[in-house]
Amino acid sequence: MQILQLHLPMVQNYCCRCAKPLPRGQQACGSCLGELLSNIRTTVLFYYQSPVDQLISNLKFGNNLIGAKILGELLSNHLYAQYQNKNKPEVIIPVPLHIDRLRERGYNQALEISRPIAKKLNIPIDRFGIKRIKNTLPQAKLTVKERESNIKKAFSIADDFYYNHVAVVDDVITTGNTIIALCKILGVMGIKRIDVWCLAKSLLKI
Repeated sequence: MQILQLHLPMVQNYCCRCAKPLPRGQQACGSCLGELLSNIRTTVLFYYQSPVDQLISNLKFGNNLIGAKILGELLSNHLYAQYQNKNKPEVIIPVPLHIDRLRERGYNQALEISRPIAKKLNIPIDRFGIKRIKNTLPQAKLTVKERESNIKKAFSIADDFYYNHVAVVDDVITTGNTIIALCKILGVMGIKRIDVWCLAKSLLKI
């Protein structure tokens, strides 16, 4: 596993909220310093570059669940080291798919990535507290403005969803609109801290 990781495009320094690459020593980008979502802390492991981009694409569209296990274990090892002396989230929330997309694909890649993390960190997964109620278009095919509209009002949350500290898991952050939309609804429910755990950060300029 360590040999494999040496050949992957590891992220070195990035914004603690949106995962934008930053100069060494800087913790947050200019945009996020003024954001209201100050309770978000993001951990991302790779850039969305070869061979990680192909591994994730095969996971999402090629039914390659072995890839989810491998990538999830790499992320879980990284997180395990990070949380040695920190409070861990009470629960893991995989970014949900709409029921139609789930039926089409047969699985939620965010959930599959979450499984090794949950096992390594001994944190339960909440699969039903948050639902995707809007069958959004694939974000990768949209402009920045279209992405914002596409993901608006996409999620609903159960009335009995009560946590103080949660982790949200996804595969790729591009503009961050999906994560932000989900984190906003979590904030409305009074969640005090949201840790975002993601495999890769896209450097695509859109």
